[in-house]
Amino acid sequence: MRILSWNVQYGKSVHNGSDFVRTLDYIKSLGDFDAICLQEVARHMSDYCTQDQPDQYLLAQKYFSNYQGLWGSGFSWPSATMNPNDRQEFGNLTLIKNQLLDFKIHQLPQPAAPGKWQMPRVAIEACVNSNLGPLSIINTHLAYHDSNEAQLQVEHLYALEVERLGQIQSPKGQGPGCFQTGHVPSARILCGDFNFDPQGTHYQYQVNSDWIDSWQHSLPNKAQPPTCGIFDRDQWPQGGHCRDYFWLSHELTTHSINVNVDQTTDLSDHQPIILEINF
Repeated sequence: MRILSWNVQYGKSVHNGSDFVRTLDYIKSLGDFDAICLQEVARHMSDYCTQDQPDQYLLAQKYFSNYQGLWGSGFSWPSATMNPNDRQEFGNLTLIKNQLLDFKIHQLPQPAAPGKWQMPRVAIEACVNSNLGPLSIINTHLAYHDSNEAQLQVEHLYALEVERLGQIQSPKGQGPGCFQTGHVPSARILCGDFNFDPQGTHYQYQVNSDWIDSWQHSLPNKAQPPTCGIFDRDQWPQGGHCRDYFWLSHELTTHSINVNVDQTTDLSDHQPIILEINF
């Protein structure tokens, strides 16, 4: 299984303006994927969308017509157009090629943070068919401006994992209609832009919560590569550093895992990261 995660910064290149089609072309050039998890995708937002590309979700759907698109935005506001369907939205997009068994949009906590910038955020959970059974892939983008907000968000995501393990250990009863058992994931992958580095307290919380950092698992003696700030020194004056990850549940650690970062493209302030798992 091959999965891409990338904060695409709504198609804004570090040096050459905004063009979401260019971003989609680049993703295609990276080869075939079972799942594509993108963060910072925009719809009908004049701050982020060009006039000829007003809906980046629909553009991605056209470019990847053999994938099923799962869209999650933390908000949906009226746009400046007269069309009530043209909603201003900003969030995550997951494109699934494998059989989709189930999906959910999880709204992440947004506690009061007086005077700080906040954006409503979500996590898209796709449950797909795999050789391991039902597999959960969660695509998310955590808070940047408030540490407490980010902490509550990682705690929320961990609560979902505790819930999954509980369902496996103590299965619910089978009932009719909506009371069917559904598809309880046998393992989980959590990916995206987490907005914390490996030296931070949020990273340590993840490790203490039994999430496995795929890079540390596959290459434990090699330093974490930068996934952000390599080319964009205006937003990231500290230079290249890591804030994008693939976190794995323990069931996946017995399988062959490879993760790499594409450090060549400047089509975003973040870099694409690719996870490969052999079941």
